[in-house]
Parts: sequence; structure tokens; C-alpha cells
Amino acid sequence: MEYLGSPSNIHKAKSWKTVQISSHDPDNGNADYVTIQPSETYTLGEIAGSGVISRIWFALNSEDPHILRTLLLRFRWDNEEDPSVYAPMGDFFGAGFAEYVHHYNAMHGMTSGGFYCYWPMPFKDKAILEIENRSEHPVTHLYYNIQYHKTSISEDNLYFHCRYNRENPTEIDRNYTILQAKGRGHYAGCVLSMQSYDKGSLLMLQGDECIRVDDEVHPSIIGTGTEDYFQGGWFWNKGAFHAPYHGLTVMDEVNSRYSAYRLHIPDPIPFSKSISVEIEHGHANMLQQDYSSVAYWYQAEPHNPEFGQIPGDLDYLTPIGTKDGAYLMSEVVQDTETNRERRTTFHKAAKMRLELREAKKRNKVPVWFKDIEETYFMKADYEELVKLVKHIEDRKNRQARRQLL
Repeated sequence: MEYLGSPSNIHKAKSWKTVQISSHDPDNGNADYVTIQPSETYTLGEIAGSGVISRIWFALNSEDPHILRTLLLRFRWDNEEDPSVYAPMGDFFGAGFAEYVHHYNAMHGMTSGGFYCYWPMPFKDKAILEIENRSEHPVTHLYYNIQYHKTSISEDNLYFHCRYNRENPTEIDRNYTILQAKGRGHYAGCVLSMQSYDKGSLLMLQGDECIRVDDEVHPSIIGTGTEDYFQGGWFWNKGAFHAPYHGLTVMDEVNSRYSAYRLHIPDPIPFSKSISVEIEHGHANMLQQDYSSVAYWYQAEPHNPEFGQIPGDLDYLTPIGTKDGAYLMSEVVQDTETNRERRTTFHKAAKMRLELREAKKRNKVPVWFKDIEETYFMKADYEELVKLVKHIEDRKNRQARRQLL
């Protein structure tokens, strides 16, 4: 955007007036913070006229361990009633599960106690920036700087949006929705946080992204795996990382918790009528998981007010299973009934697939695997997997009866 500095244009003259709104002590003391009580919505700033927000920084303190989920950012542009930005603090700045994770990328991050953002946020008439405390605890100290440029905004500039979504549990046979937008704009990225109810499970990472633009029936973008979309590989077997446009901020293998970001800054995905950004929660959506996300996008107003509303129920925001709690919980306690019924089939299929692979290495394939390839397990949906497992079990049982005769 021409209103922001960058390595390519920092040498050129700038014509805007830069202003900063902050929590500076109005008495010129050192109490440069505000306190936000439970259930309070605090106005960070109200800006009249046209301009573009160029930088946001926060630091905060609260006794609530989940404050990064229960503290919500709410930004409105011009005269809209429904906020264009409505998202939990932690997820907005790049990490889920209410965890503070030191990381940084080109647009936002968490750095040694602070939170920063460089997403350009233009507005033509006014901007209202609010923060809402859904916690039962106060935010005792909130420090903030909001920097913006007073300047005219051209007609081709779109408005910044960020909305939160969560499904706990996700639905069997249905993709998880990262974004549903209507209008004209472009998708700019997301933060996706995933937790399995089965500790140590990696099955959810086999889900593919699926992006439909405008009226297309067949998605123009279909992926090859969750970690592939976030530009990692092999179930992120080399660990967490952060890069300018993609990263893995949370990798908790014991509790099967993963939070990753992908920013489509070099490769935005435009739409003229609508866009649907979805991802499978595991291959063919065969298991229920806990998924949450924020999506970043730019579009002309009005936006779709139905997507990304945050209900008053605190459970919608609160992460499941802290590290200690999840360690003490058994799968039976944490898992859903649907998952428990299905896991038996998955475990049998995994053992069969490994048995077949090892048998082929030895060039001694048992008769119950005759005409069966490893890809059959990989391509099957749940119903097909049930039939395949039963077919192999029946063959094994027949072979066992023959040997007894």
C-alpha cells in the first residue's frame, strides 16, 4: 500500500501526517496503562476523518490464564454497525489456545512480552477501536500504541477484516470453515489452531484445504495436507518455526495441539462475489476435533455479518484441556462418543496397513492381502475403510479355519 513504508519505497518522500493514540498517562506520570474490568468494553480510540492504521502494539497483565482468548478486539470502519475485526487477542496476533508464544512474521507477532501488528487498516470517514473483556478477571494493566496516518484514501482501497470461528467438536463428513465472505475482495491468510481429543494423534493433519471462489462448484484450490498448506511437511517432524509468511507457533505433541499461520501476502486470493475457505479435520473428515481460527482478508463493504459472530458462552472461547488437565484426562473422558466408535476401525486399519507394507518389503504377502494395495487405505472414506477392514478380517478368519482342518 502506498500509505506505508517498505524497503522498496522508504527513500521516497511521504506526505501524510502521523499520529499515535496510546495509553499514556494524561497526568504525565508513569501510570501509562488502563485497567479493564470483567464484562467491560473499553474504547481504545475513535478517529475522525480518513486515514490508515499502520501499527498496533499491546502489552497486558491479567490473572486469567485464558485472557488471550477472552479479551476480544473489535474494530469498526466508517459507519458500519457490525465490526470488521472481531477476534481474540492471542489468535489475532498469531497463536491459538490462549498461549503467549514468542514469534514474529511480516504482519504481526508476539515479541518478548509485547504484541505487534503491521496490517494496513484504511478508513474513509472514521475508525472506532474497542477491546472487550469477556473474562471473569480484570485486565489490570493494558498498555497500547495505535499509530495511524492522516491521509486521503483512494477508491480502490479495501477494508481490513479479521474474524474468529470455532467448532468444538467439528462435524463428521463436513469441512471446517475458516472463512465465508460475500462481496469483492481478497483472502489474505489465517491462523488455524487444532486439537485432537486423542492425545498424541496426528490424524487431523491429513486434512486438505479447499477454497471456492465466487460461483464455482469445483474448488479452484485443493491441497494435499494440513501441514502442506502451512508450508511444512511430514507432520511438522522438524518442530515449530516462524517465517515471514508462514509458521507453526504451537506444537504440543503430547496433547496433540497445533497452531499455525499462513499469510497470503505474496499470493492473495481475490474474489468478486464470494469466497469459502475450508479445511478437512483429518482425511475425509472422519473424526471430530476441536478447531478454531482467525481469517484475515480485505474487501469492499458491506461484509457478511453472519460469519464470525462470537456468542456469549465463555466455553466458545476457552481452550479444552490445559497441559496438566489433558495429561490427567483419559481418552474416554475427553473424546466424543462418535470418535470412540470409529477409532477401533482406524486402529485396525493402521495395523493392517503396516502389516502389508512390511510384508511387501519381505516379498511374502499373506493371502488375506491378495490384490490389496496400501493406497486403498489412504483413499478410503470411513464407510469404505469399514468395508476394507472387514474384508481383510474375513479373509484372515477363513485362512485360520482352513489351517485348523
